[in-house]
Amino acid sequence: MASQKHKDDWGTGAREGYEDRGTFRPQRPAVKQPGSPLLKALGGIAMVGGICWGVFVVTSTGNSMAVLQQNHGPIAIIALGVIASVLGKYVRG
Repeated sequence: MASQKHKDDWGTGAREGYEDRGTFRPQRPAVKQPGSPLLKALGGIAMVGGICWGVFVVTSTGNSMAVLQQNHGPIAIIALGVIASVLGKYVRG
């Protein structure tokens, strides 16, 4: 690799703040995320499922939010998903 002469305003010919690296750079080791990926995934799926179920229940009855006071299923599934996701963050898997 030929040495290049860089031109700057001060006449030094140096490029400060840059370093010439080779073409090969070793990969950094992957950092394992703490917690249980299974619990995080199940929590996310439960939250999305609860939201979809809640939207279905509300829209199928004429857009009435009072239906969720009678049918606690979607809210319970969303709460279960939040709990599972939080536990998944702190519990080792």
